[in-house]
Amino acid sequence: MMEGDSPSITRSDEYRLLETYCQKRKPRTSRGQSVCMYSLEAQTGGEKYGSVTEKLTRIVDSGLLVDDDDGIEPDSVSKDFIEQLVDLLKKSGDDLNEKIEKNHELVGYLQCTFSYDFFEKLTTAFIKSVVPEFLQSRNKHEQIALTFEVTSRLGALDLHPMNRVMGFGAQYLQKNFTPWVKQHGGWEKAFDNEEVH
Repeated sequence: MMEGDSPSITRSDEYRLLETYCQKRKPRTSRGQSVCMYSLEAQTGGEKYGSVTEKLTRIVDSGLLVDDDDGIEPDSVSKDFIEQLVDLLKKSGDDLNEKIEKNHELVGYLQCTFSYDFFEKLTTAFIKSVVPEFLQSRNKHEQIALTFEVTSRLGALDLHPMNRVMGFGAQYLQKNFTPWVKQHGGWEKAFDNEEVH
């Protein structure tokens, strides 16, 4: 069993929410169907998690991420790998895979070092690059939405199995946000208030 793939993780609400969110964010074919060969909706309880993932999607799409097109130069080593990935994850949508593949050094690094520790550092850096540290205690909704988005974007890369990435995302959510979510009545109630975009 791979790291991040334990039964307690894959059966968790966090993992199932991530499945639903990632399915929602997948690129569509010309007929409007997801490129995924099977529907996760039946497996993940799409109805149960649909309203939460809809709110998470609205938060991310509300302008939280700036889609600059300046990117990084292929094989640029002026920044460390975490910073390069944060920049790419923030700026790249559907063409993320293509941009990362152009940076051979980054691809090699990702293939060799992708672990939960790396995922945690990358996700934390990503969140800090979007939500200023002094606002982090107040903007839990945004931080959670960004965790879902980073997991979705990393899962879309052809470098690692999707379930591994989602397992890491679920672990990160459990470690950093599940206590807050439980304090606010669970996923549905935590995202069922006026503060959510």
